[in-house]
Amino acid sequence: MKQAIGMLLWLLLAAAAASVYQTAEARRMLEQRIIRLHILANSDTTADQTEKLLVRDAILARADTWIPAGADEAVCRDALTASLGEIRETAEQTLRAAGCEDPVTVSFGTEAFPARSYGQFTLPAGEYSALRIEIGAGAGQNWWCVMYPSLCIPAVSDPADALPADALSLASQPESYELRLKCADVCVSAWRRLRRALRETEMPASPEGEAGSED
Repeated sequence: MKQAIGMLLWLLLAAAAASVYQTAEARRMLEQRIIRLHILANSDTTADQTEKLLVRDAILARADTWIPAGADEAVCRDALTASLGEIRETAEQTLRAAGCEDPVTVSFGTEAFPARSYGQFTLPAGEYSALRIEIGAGAGQNWWCVMYPSLCIPAVSDPADALPADALSLASQPESYELRLKCADVCVSAWRRLRRALRETEMPASPEGEAGSED
C-alpha cells in the first residue's frame, strides 16, 4: 500500500514539474519574442503628459519607416537599434513644435515590466526588450505598448504569426496558466505532506527505559 501511495506521489510531482516547466518555457519565449515601447514623461503635469502623448503619436506614425513590413523580432530589434538617432530626432522635433525644450534620451535594451493587458492579450511580468524614450527627467507617468508583434503598430506583424503556440496561449489565456501553476503548487504541497506522514509511520517506537537522561 505504501509503495502504491509513493508511486502516486511521484506521478503527481512529475505532473506538477511538467506543468511548471511548460509555463516557464512559454514565459521565456514571450520575453524573447516581444519588443515593447516605453515612453517616460518629464513629470506628471498636464503639459508634460500631453507632450508624452504627442511623442507617442509621432513615433507610432513613423514606425513603419524604421521597421520593415513582415520583419521578425530579430530584424525588428536590429532596425530599431540602427534607428535610435532618427527616433530621438522625431521625438525632439515633436516637442519643439509644441514649445517644449526638454531633452530626449532614446535607448534600446532590456527592462523589467509589470503584467499588462493589451485588449485580448495579457503579458506576464518579466524582462523584455524595449525601445525606451525618456523625456526630460523621465519622472512622470509612463506609457508603453508592444511594438513587436503588432499590438500598437498594425503594419508590423500579426501576433498569431509572430509567437510560438505556447507563448501565444499564455498571452491570450493567462488565467489557464495561473490555474495550472496553482494546481502544481497543490500537488507539491500534497506530496510533501504525505511524504512526511509516511516517514512518521515508518519510524520505530522507542523502547521503554531508553529515553535519554542527563548526568
